[in-house]
Amino acid sequence: MTLQFPPWRHDSELAMVRDWFFPDRAKQELYSTILSHTSQDLRQRAIDRVNLWLFKAGHLPPALVATASLTDALIHDESRRSLSVTTISDLAMQSIYAMAFARFVNGFVDRDVARSYAAEMARDDTPEGEEVTRFSASAAKGESSMYAHAATIGMPQRFVDLRHQVTHADMPNLMYLRRMTEQALDWIWERWWVKNVTGHPERALRELEDRRRTSREARDATAWF
Repeated sequence: MTLQFPPWRHDSELAMVRDWFFPDRAKQELYSTILSHTSQDLRQRAIDRVNLWLFKAGHLPPALVATASLTDALIHDESRRSLSVTTISDLAMQSIYAMAFARFVNGFVDRDVARSYAAEMARDDTPEGEEVTRFSASAAKGESSMYAHAATIGMPQRFVDLRHQVTHADMPNLMYLRRMTEQALDWIWERWWVKNVTGHPERALRELEDRRRTSREARDATAWF
């Protein structure tokens, strides 16, 4: 999915959000300054930025939206496990995971959208053109199976299985939902982020630091009056 007018200022800003979502894969030295100014989880900053972009643009690539919703579920789970008094019940947490995961799968393999993203999410071990052709042939025959669409983009069958389970059957336990969510984020990283977000975050980080410095100077100037 290519946006004609993306809500991010430039590719560097998108690369910065990529690193916020996946801090373990980013160059930590680039983020030492921002981490020294805030105790907020960088992943939460990424979620907030994606929500802002979604508000501005109305729609975003499904991989970007799915990364935000799946990460949000993980943050909620991590927060509840770190507290001595649990504020979110197990059932509520299961529902949060289930909703995020179902939306993730639907965003890629729903019949009405899968064809649009077949090329963008093409499997690495098959030529891109061949993937698109095979999908088109299936669509022409009226193929509507989510499993067929998932195979086209290399999505593991277990992801579609879990989507069906949380929608139509008993809810899996939290440990399984957590593990599958982490696997889904790994899959999105390999299938979308690595292939479509190849820029460097330095420019966006400089702009962020400039805005922070300007804001600090404005506060200092106001304090004199």
